[in-house]
Amino acid sequence: MLQKYFFISLLLLTGSLFAQSEGITSFEESGLYGFKDKKGKVVIKPQYEQTMEFTKSGVAFVVSKNKWVCINTKNQLLLESFLYDNGPDYIVESRARYVEEGKMGFHNERCQKVIEAKYDFAYPFENGYAIVCNGCQLIPEGEHKRIEGGLFGLIDKKGKLVLPIEYEAILTIDSRKRSVEVKRTVKSVTVKLQ
Repeated sequence: MLQKYFFISLLLLTGSLFAQSEGITSFEESGLYGFKDKKGKVVIKPQYEQTMEFTKSGVAFVVSKNKWVCINTKNQLLLESFLYDNGPDYIVESRARYVEEGKMGFHNERCQKVIEAKYDFAYPFENGYAIVCNGCQLIPEGEHKRIEGGLFGLIDKKGKLVLPIEYEAILTIDSRKRSVEVKRTVKSVTVKLQ
């Protein structure tokens, strides 16, 4: 009986190892990166400055013209990622930020745009909400940038505006009580979410 469980475990383990090796992997040639299939055939010719491996969702982040972009296995450009920590934005609560025509929105793990790019800046999601602003600017400060000016609001994971973009700052969010402490005209007030 123990041998039977060992054999099944071994099959599952080797099956999962083979499943990870299926698909395509990156390679470098003359300082540029492309992708090959499991047989070694080039499926995306070397053309990128840097690459990350394809995910289980069938997308990969690559550097093209000094920008992190997301492509699919057919080498179709899906979107431009927001640059964070010298790479593409992290997926937080199934959402990551992308940039389009100078505005920010959110995409899912498959690089599908799920929240339209219509904000000058957006923070990552936390407890189901993301702080967004319009009229604000990213001001360089050494290696980092800071947000200056503008008005702030709050969206949910569907992109619905649950707090209008009309506050100088959002100080705290209590998702359990569905309330937000905001700054308006130098004083802070607590507002209920819509």
